[in-house]
Amino acid sequence: MTSQTTPRAAEDVLVIGAGPAGIASAYYLKQAGISYRVVDRAQEIASTWNSLYPSLRLNTSRFFSHLPGRRFPLHYGLFPTGKQYHRYLVGYVRDHGLNIHLGVAVHSVEPEGDGWRVETDEGVCWYPAVISATGRFGRVFQPVFEGQETFAGRILHAKDYLGPEPFAGQRVMVVGNGPSGVDIATELSFHARTPVLLSQRTGVVLRPRYPWGLPKHLWMMIAEKLPDFIARPLLRKINSLRYKNLDRIGIKVPRSEAETSAAGGTRGGELIRAVKAGRVRSVDGPACFAGDEVVLTDGSRYALDAVILATGYHPVCWDYLKIDAGRDRHGWPARLDDLDEGGMRQVAGYPGLYLVGVFYQGKGAMYNFNTEAAQAVREIQERLGEMAGEKA
Repeated sequence: MTSQTTPRAAEDVLVIGAGPAGIASAYYLKQAGISYRVVDRAQEIASTWNSLYPSLRLNTSRFFSHLPGRRFPLHYGLFPTGKQYHRYLVGYVRDHGLNIHLGVAVHSVEPEGDGWRVETDEGVCWYPAVISATGRFGRVFQPVFEGQETFAGRILHAKDYLGPEPFAGQRVMVVGNGPSGVDIATELSFHARTPVLLSQRTGVVLRPRYPWGLPKHLWMMIAEKLPDFIARPLLRKINSLRYKNLDRIGIKVPRSEAETSAAGGTRGGELIRAVKAGRVRSVDGPACFAGDEVVLTDGSRYALDAVILATGYHPVCWDYLKIDAGRDRHGWPARLDDLDEGGMRQVAGYPGLYLVGVFYQGKGAMYNFNTEAAQAVREIQERLGEMAGEKA
């Protein structure tokens, strides 16, 4: 690692990303009295949340999905919409006076001395610590199929789906049976020509939004008040609940535990009703395109006007991180250290670099943003103290 030659920034910490993970990080940094700067290449706070399809609702309930110190308004209901969540984030930033600078792209973050040389649109500076909070929705994953360039219809990613109205009366296939695929196919079934095709490469697990009549998170809150010998089996049972016999109505189910898609909570029941009513049809994955048709892996062919690829995203951190850490199957740096059970990750071998917004299990991503950000700030506080002691 080279010695520091780049001018030091005015702040101690750079936070990259002004979405919920970056906002939570800024909150805890401000509470700790640590100078920081948040930058985002977009021109608005939490831009991803303001560009998603209007009917989207959080898969996680209001109990654990809010940012620190402020719950959602009661009229948001148990599962806020994406638009409500965006308004909440904008208001949170405004009311807390967080130091966020929009329209600033980060070009590189690389080790220098015992910190980080960072190049942005604003110039080049050195920071003792950097929090990467750009999340997993910054770059679309859009597979390429043979013949798609000659397809007479329209192919778009779910990121560009802004509602069902433009597809009224059209023949549409949605590729991907994750949460977005299930949501979009179900919504389209009331507007597009039916049946809307839901293309499933793997089987799907659909779970009820209200297991035994209550949201999963409410069961988790109840379990926290119970002795372990009751709480643990209760939560195991809650987590195991799922809709059964989906294959009997034509929805592909996993062939093994390894082949699953975590669709579900949002519109699992709605998808089942749509399939039973003939508004949605579960089909195999696409193999290629020919003219106005898609050819599926089972050889069947369908004439289509539009194909919506709900095929997911890759982390955007590699646009700027200049480190040699390898990548795991989700696209994150492969060498990640768990600081504790909360799941916040520090990149092994790169002190002062933290990833907030990686861990999606447990109580959900929104809850984990808070715990990860708090852990990162505690670690940064210790790091800055050690660095100050070394200089004394």
